[in-house]
Amino acid sequence: MPNDTLHLTCPNCGKEIQVPADLEQFSCLYCGAKHRMAELLPPTQPADEADRAYAEAHLLDCVRDFPGLFRQFNRKKYEPSFRAHAEAIRPCYEAMDRWVCAQPARREALLSDFADSFLRQWEVLQSSRKRARKRQEFSDKLTLAWYTVPAIRGFGLSVSEDFPRILRDKFNARYPQNPFELGSYEEIRGGFRKHGFCFVTTAVCEAEGKPDDCAELTAFRAFRDGWLSETEQGRRMIAEYYELAPAIVAAMRYGDDEAARCAELRRDWLSPCYAALERGDYAACRDRYAAMIRSLKGRYGLETQ
Repeated sequence: MPNDTLHLTCPNCGKEIQVPADLEQFSCLYCGAKHRMAELLPPTQPADEADRAYAEAHLLDCVRDFPGLFRQFNRKKYEPSFRAHAEAIRPCYEAMDRWVCAQPARREALLSDFADSFLRQWEVLQSSRKRARKRQEFSDKLTLAWYTVPAIRGFGLSVSEDFPRILRDKFNARYPQNPFELGSYEEIRGGFRKHGFCFVTTAVCEAEGKPDDCAELTAFRAFRDGWLSETEQGRRMIAEYYELAPAIVAAMRYGDDEAARCAELRRDWLSPCYAALERGDYAACRDRYAAMIRSLKGRYGLETQ
């Protein structure tokens, strides 16, 4: 159903009717009564150009003003850093909401204009980078996926679902090799709880449709809980991985092409690790897995807290 369809109540029969927002007159599909759109729409406040200007001017502050925010993405710091970020960007999206709500017939077009403005500002920001441009652009996208989009979706505004969706679709169409997906604060925060975000191996197996008790996962868990946990080095690796796993999986799920990343992890890392386990070469499995974690830390700019 198009998003510029309005849900109204026929005053004659009381039925809910769905009407394209650009119609001036229409008939109820249930009772045939004729209505004018202006008579059924709730009264609105006049559109205030200052709201549009304020929202557009501050669209990219959610990224530009928080250059290192993605580094706060860990079990201890995510919740307070998320709330501070949400509080800072709320006025922008409240202004957007007022502007859009004052012009319901143009809702989709207005939100599309805001998304286009965001992307123009995004391009200017990224082109201004002098060093490590790709790394900074990816970090900005993680801030957008882990903080800004979940914050907007949690505000409870009329634009809270539609604007992130439109922005995501336009962003991914423009940057198909660098996409992001929509997440919520509850989903992401839940990943830090016990049994929340699955470990990387489990994420890859799930993407391939393998059950949680498949032979491969069983072998990796036995390796972790057995041979690897018997040494100090192994215990340090396990502790580091437990700390990093939520951020790695969240980066794959919301800030990356998850299918492509899972296929890459399978080919380059997990298959060689599993082959080493099958032939009893536990040291080779450990070293390969450690190299995978280093690679993922580098890709996503993560640090052990």
